[in-house]
Amino acid sequence: MRFNFVSRKNISLFFLLCSSVLLVVLSVFSKAIVLDTTHLWSILLTVELFSVFVSVSIVVILFQRTFIAKSNFSNTLIFCFTAIAMIDYFQLHSYPKVLGDVAQGSMLNAVFYYISSRIIELMAMAAIAFHLQLSGRKVFWLLAGILCAIAIGYIGLKHLNNLAASAYLLSSLADLKTNIECILLAANSVLAYVFIRQYQTHNKDKYLYFAGSCVAMALCSLALITQAGPSNATLLISYLFQIMAAVFIYAAIYWSELKRPYHLAKIAAEQAHKKDLELQSIMSSIPMGVIRLDKSCNFLYINPYMQRMSSYIDASLIGKNVRDYSPQSVSTLLIPYVEQAFLDNKVEFRYEYTDHDQQVVYREVTLLPEKNLEGSVESVLYLAADTTKKETAELNKDKALKETNKLRKALNEHAIVAFTDVRGVITSVNDKFCQISQYSKDELIGSTHQIVNSNYHPSSFFQDLWQTIASGNIWHGEVCNKAKDGSLYWVNTTIVPFMDNDGKISEYIAVRANITKRKLAETAARRLAYYDELTALPNRRSLKDRLEKVFKGAEDSALNINALLLIDLDNFKDINDSLGHVAGDELLKQVAHRLQQLGTSSLFAARLGGDEFVLLMTSVGQNKHSACVEVAKKAEQIRASLSDIYLIEKQTVSTTPSIGVALFDGSEYNASEFLKQADIAMYQSKKLGRNQVSFFDPELQTQLDKRNVMQSELVQAITRQEFILYYQPIYNQQQTMIGCEALIRWNNQELGMVSPAQFIPQAEQSNLILDIGHWVLHTACQQLSSWALDPNRSHLTVAVNVSARQLQQVDFVESVKRAIEQHGTNPNRLKLEITESMLQENIEETIQSMKTLKDLGIRFSLDDFGTGFSSLNYLTKLPIDTLKIDCSFVDNMINSQEDAAVVAMILSLSSALKLDVVAEGVETQEQLAFLMDKGCESFQGYLLGKPMPADAIDGD
Repeated sequence: MRFNFVSRKNISLFFLLCSSVLLVVLSVFSKAIVLDTTHLWSILLTVELFSVFVSVSIVVILFQRTFIAKSNFSNTLIFCFTAIAMIDYFQLHSYPKVLGDVAQGSMLNAVFYYISSRIIELMAMAAIAFHLQLSGRKVFWLLAGILCAIAIGYIGLKHLNNLAASAYLLSSLADLKTNIECILLAANSVLAYVFIRQYQTHNKDKYLYFAGSCVAMALCSLALITQAGPSNATLLISYLFQIMAAVFIYAAIYWSELKRPYHLAKIAAEQAHKKDLELQSIMSSIPMGVIRLDKSCNFLYINPYMQRMSSYIDASLIGKNVRDYSPQSVSTLLIPYVEQAFLDNKVEFRYEYTDHDQQVVYREVTLLPEKNLEGSVESVLYLAADTTKKETAELNKDKALKETNKLRKALNEHAIVAFTDVRGVITSVNDKFCQISQYSKDELIGSTHQIVNSNYHPSSFFQDLWQTIASGNIWHGEVCNKAKDGSLYWVNTTIVPFMDNDGKISEYIAVRANITKRKLAETAARRLAYYDELTALPNRRSLKDRLEKVFKGAEDSALNINALLLIDLDNFKDINDSLGHVAGDELLKQVAHRLQQLGTSSLFAARLGGDEFVLLMTSVGQNKHSACVEVAKKAEQIRASLSDIYLIEKQTVSTTPSIGVALFDGSEYNASEFLKQADIAMYQSKKLGRNQVSFFDPELQTQLDKRNVMQSELVQAITRQEFILYYQPIYNQQQTMIGCEALIRWNNQELGMVSPAQFIPQAEQSNLILDIGHWVLHTACQQLSSWALDPNRSHLTVAVNVSARQLQQVDFVESVKRAIEQHGTNPNRLKLEITESMLQENIEETIQSMKTLKDLGIRFSLDDFGTGFSSLNYLTKLPIDTLKIDCSFVDNMINSQEDAAVVAMILSLSSALKLDVVAEGVETQEQLAFLMDKGCESFQGYLLGKPMPADAIDGD
């Protein structure tokens, strides 16, 4: 065990341990010590009173503890030492009976109180050693200790006196007391060992004091059991051990609860004083004026620098008001800012005033609110910097610049001037150069004129220029340069070489005049007629002229294969919508630039409009096979180039081209036809997944022709009454028909019976779907009204499919109402079927329209459920009555666990939402049995009934 005997606490502890050893020695010779009974009474009374005082002091000290985290530890000691103090007090009143010649029952009371007190004390030490804590308020455990002591006192007064006359009890009392003392000796020894181990582990002095207390209590018990009949001196020594134990506990609690906190507070005060001195030193040397103001704008603190900086502020103003000792102009300006700072705002401002010497003084001030512990602003810190020198310098600088600018303005108004050294490095430029080039002087000086090179002129142009001026001659010409933002400008340039004294060229001066407007005027007409304004590429008219030249040249030469490449940017609309039209235009410019870089004498690039570009390749081969190989190679090169990343407004943008190729020779003269073929091939690339190169195939033309024929016939189908409504029955579990679904058929005189899968998608791409939907709705309503007169079919419902285009029409609700009213249809027998894909746009407007029709009695079905993307959140909001399980799930559910699970899920979901369910595409008995077993209510499919004319529906 390690002890630090340098510590004053440990020196005291060592002294107490030595005293304990001395008392042990005295206890050995206690038989030889004879004390008068009266003297012993006085000593014991004093010792017992001291014991009570120590116990009470411990309780009082623990009541001062402020650390809430330790309150449970305090409760343990408060409870135990409150009880010990009162029990020792009760024992004090039993001494006359013990010392006098009185009844033996008094001895029983004294022993009872002594044992009770020591057992509680042992419990207290055990609770401390093993960290047993009592939760709650301190006063409750104080009252509990008092009640415990009163209970023990009551037992000692009321119940033990009746047993005093028993000689047997008194003889056994001695043995009992000896046994208890042995237990106390052993327990206190164990606790002393535990506390010593805790001291070694945690190195806290209180554990050493607690160990000393346990040792003293053990010695007390040892002193009482070593003598067969304890003498008065032995009794006194045991009580001294008992007092010593209490003193040890008092010392531990006094140090941890009073002396150590005060010691820490003293150290904190000393550190705070040291910090205060350091702060004062910093505030004295900081090169900034510092003032503290209270809410009344009284000075609370002024640092020395502020006193030196200001002619009217010194330390004598502390406690006085700013308004009384500041220039009126300053105080009038300052007070509103100070009031704003007291509202917990940081305030920054500048001001100027004239001091006593009539000098203008400039200040930069920051006001910082200072909060107290409650979080309210109680003072404001005023930080001021003297910026007089800086402001004066700035004023002088501005004055000089104004004079210089007058001279420069005159020069800049006359010409664009630049100086270079013999290597062409710019050494000086005037403002007009910076203005027209959009570069700053710092960017231009040290660079060459390559910084404004537009790449408009060929390299031979500048070779001639340098050859002229390097020979000492003046060069004059028109140059196209590029500004910083990429725009081009034209200058009429004169470059003059300057010679040094040795006749060598030392520098060049270039004097330029802006002729951009004139050059633009010269080219505007031609550009408007033949070039695209955005990309500067040739336009459709220019392409037509180029094709005419190709055809004309082919007449006088051998036949060569030419190629038209039509390029369309994939997802350009998405880029335009997400990044804006400015970014979209920039993308088109960069695409055009890349196409120009790929250009050769045999390759001509043009923009047709939008995101469509055309490349004309001439003389790519003398037969189609070799031409295809050459064009495919070039087309792939173009596709790769246009697929590279684009940098637009510091953002990377990706797009890919879909390219269609049409080959032709000079034997035919039809530019429009070739463009059409290239367009067909381009759309084939789109269908193949985009970012593809496709050559025109005559089969594509055939398909296009068929599509055009169908479109033409579809326009007249309603007028010719070629549409027919078929009705497919819907049955319940009892195989009773409960309704049917209206399915359109088209019987065209030219095309025959056309499947809806062919003409409906084509109709949806145009407004024809609206006319067709209108016809279907009115025809179905008319049929419902007709069936209403037939008892066998009046109960049937008719489901009508509604297209997305119909549902999004502003007058959709009104058109349905008109159809019902026109034909006198019972709205309760009409069902409108929508699909999941229709719920992905304008969902709130869709729900509102459906609710309006729902109020009329019309019911809604959600068709093809499970095949699209439906939000369950919206599903609960939609006013639908029926879910229709898509036939793709029904078809595979017998052999696919996944599809079977989906069907079961839809049935469970519809049951939870209290919706009807119709299974589509039921074609086998096995499917029907499976669905009925899963609880499906209604069925539709070829097993039960195929689509049929209205007359074939019998309603059974």
